[in-house]
Amino acid sequence: MSSNVKIVGAEAPTAPRAQPAPAAAYSNVSRVFATPNEVVLDFAMNLNAFGPLIEEDARIVSRVATSYDGAKRLWVHLTQTLQAYEQKYGVIELDLSKRAKTADAGAVEK
Repeated sequence: MSSNVKIVGAEAPTAPRAQPAPAAAYSNVSRVFATPNEVVLDFAMNLNAFGPLIEEDARIVSRVATSYDGAKRLWVHLTQTLQAYEQKYGVIELDLSKRAKTADAGAVEK
C-alpha cells in the first residue's frame, strides 16, 4: 500500500515544537476606538466597576489592534457565541440594578 505523504528533508520527521501558550488575562471592562485602518480593543480590569472599593484606576490588561475585516469576523463569532449562550441560559442582563433585583427575587423564591 503506498502512502500519499512525502517526507521532505531528514529521514525521520521530528516532533513539532511546542509553542508557549499566550498569556491569559481577565477583563471586566473594555473600550473600542478606531483609526482609518484599524480597530483597537482595550481590555481592562476595573476593581471599582460596581462601586468605589479601592483607590485605583482601571488598568489596561491587553490591547488588540485588528483590521476592519478582522473586527467584523470577531463580531460575527461573538454574536454567535452570545446567542448560543442566551438560548441555553437566558438573556444576559446588562443593567446591574435589574440583575440584582432578579437575583434577589430568585433568593426569596427558594
